[in-house]
Amino acid sequence: MTSALARSGWHQRAAALTAQLADAGILIDLRWRAAFEQTPRHLFVPSYYRADGTVVLGSDPATAEEWLSTVYSDDSLVVQRAPVPGVDRELATSSSTMPSLMARMLHLLDVDDASRVLEIGTATGYNAALLCHRLGAEQVTSIELHPRLAATAAQHLASLGLRPALVVGDGAYGVPDHAPYDRLLATCAVSAIPPAWIEQLTPIGRIVTDLRSEMSSSLAVLDKTTPDTVQGRLLDQPGHFMWLRPDPASPLLRAGDMRLVVHRDGDNDTRTTDLDLRVLTEPGLRALLGILEPALQTPSRRPSGDGDTWFLFTTDNSWAEIITGNTTHTVTEGGPRRIWPAVERAVAEWHRLGRPGRGRYGLTARTNGTHDYWLDHPNQHVLGNATTRSNE
Repeated sequence: MTSALARSGWHQRAAALTAQLADAGILIDLRWRAAFEQTPRHLFVPSYYRADGTVVLGSDPATAEEWLSTVYSDDSLVVQRAPVPGVDRELATSSSTMPSLMARMLHLLDVDDASRVLEIGTATGYNAALLCHRLGAEQVTSIELHPRLAATAAQHLASLGLRPALVVGDGAYGVPDHAPYDRLLATCAVSAIPPAWIEQLTPIGRIVTDLRSEMSSSLAVLDKTTPDTVQGRLLDQPGHFMWLRPDPASPLLRAGDMRLVVHRDGDNDTRTTDLDLRVLTEPGLRALLGILEPALQTPSRRPSGDGDTWFLFTTDNSWAEIITGNTTHTVTEGGPRRIWPAVERAVAEWHRLGRPGRGRYGLTARTNGTHDYWLDHPNQHVLGNATTRSNE
């Protein structure tokens, strides 16, 4: 149950948040603006987790003001956590997305009044409510992996008189029973476009999703170009959504995909490098590394003596530790393969291409599962450790 504070004051707070997004140039469509003004976000987020893991309850008078102020701020709010199997740690498994990011993605959908939309990841139901406000509930289908989240979202939507088609299941398979869709919006991250998403689009269909590797995140807008193909650009806007995953009981994408502990068993090799490691923070390079070395995890960096220690690893337990010096740095590597040479090759290729940002990359994805990444134009493919032009 929400507090009396919310019942009495949410309209003004929703209007203020909407005005903030409009002033920033994010909410430029009056119909989406009306949806944000008139949809009570607090109804869908009766509680959330702080960064330290403690819970803020709207029903608790001691935290009600903090809760309401935060709900109507431009923040992403974690609403569900789950333990990692075999590790003393919890990870977030569901959230209410930052409103500004929601607004950007809804704008990118480019809907019209007749558009039929499939949302991947119902979560709290707030985004589904925005879609229903704009299009009508009969044109909205949403799928959620976790049964409890789906049931709660359905209750909250129904309390507003909204009854879109809600399905419990793995979003990678879409919802064929309600297909085809003119638009597909994924409020989760994928490393590749599931073939079912492409198959369930109409000929004028569009996908808006967070296309992620462990190194990089970019919103992607992909349009249907043939019955079996979508194509479009990555944007310079990250999404950082939680991964689409098949198991509601685990926060992991797949067993073993997340290495929280790296084992440094076996033989190690040591060498030197003169690469300026600060380049690893460049979003454009990280996007390229995510394409060329998708198993590479986000590097960590910590102060060490007079320099820094960087650590990189992959899901197959290959790793590299780099201790920086004045001009040369010491690289120690171990595991099944040596990953630092691949990083150096990617950096050299990125410089050769003119240090492109994330927004210069694009993707062609097909229902047979193949993906072609390209730079600037679909006939300039990024393959292996080189970018080549085709005659297509």
